[in-house]
Amino acid sequence: MLYLHETIDILGSGQDGYMRSVHERAAHSAEAGISRLVGCWRVVGSTGRWPQVVNLWEMDGWSHWAEALERQFVPARKDASLAPWWTRTAEFRSGGFDRILVPASDCPTQAELLASRRKAWVFEQTITRVDTDASLFVDEAIGALRPLVGRRGIELVGAYVAPMTPGEVVWIWSAPTFSVLCAWYEERDREVGWRRWLDGRGRRFGAGTSHWLVPAEDSPWHPGHD
Repeated sequence: MLYLHETIDILGSGQDGYMRSVHERAAHSAEAGISRLVGCWRVVGSTGRWPQVVNLWEMDGWSHWAEALERQFVPARKDASLAPWWTRTAEFRSGGFDRILVPASDCPTQAELLASRRKAWVFEQTITRVDTDASLFVDEAIGALRPLVGRRGIELVGAYVAPMTPGEVVWIWSAPTFSVLCAWYEERDREVGWRRWLDGRGRRFGAGTSHWLVPAEDSPWHPGHD
């Protein structure tokens, strides 16, 4: 698998309109075999720059991404619906930043996440760097962290490395409620397991940034979505 991670800068109050348009585009992308939407989230303003939206798209691999690029840039293969959609959404956004991501070995796929029927009000996204072979180390580090946070109902959505930015790591977790994630932040420094993780594997990570995210109302993640 391969993933496209997008951070979109939103104009004014265009967040809801943009997120609805993403889900409209996702239906076409899935049907046309272009990509599959893992999640569309708004950034919680008190945790980072706002207003912003984060999208995560799944592809089958590098050759699949090549096909998606050809649909965007090669005249003979262009997706006729892309340019009109891009133009329509320009009223909602001013730009953004994208990255291609390679999943860790035990990273759930979009199909597995959908099959779990997991619901969550809040997600935590962390972007950081590691001073060693990221692909090998992330598997080990996340594997050690999952049971620790899992006891609180915090579950892995995905862990990834950025092949075009060596050492960059992205991981996303879901929490069923804001209270669960706030309690973890409040109490984790008193947890022996967390301190051991920080003193061991956690030391290999550089300074990172975490943002909290809320799923779009049209997202299967959203507790109000059937």
